[in-house]
Amino acid sequence: MVLPTDGRPIELRLKRPVRLRVFGGRAWITRAGWPDDHWLEPGQTLDLPAPPGWYGWRLVVSGEGASLVTLKAETLD
Repeated sequence: MVLPTDGRPIELRLKRPVRLRVFGGRAWITRAGWPDDHWLEPGQTLDLPAPPGWYGWRLVVSGEGASLVTLKAETLD
């Protein structure tokens, strides 16, 4: 997924546990209802496993500035 270059946040709904990997720019990622925000640099990852009672993650993500930011969801082992 390529994030908007205007920095506009978008909402994602993940239906399986994933590892998010960032390419090409800095990404801001937060989970609905969680106090923590995550800033990831190119090449960094964020694991989103399935906790008890899991039904999917609602995420809000955006790219920093006008850089082209790509997020890739990879399956967790």
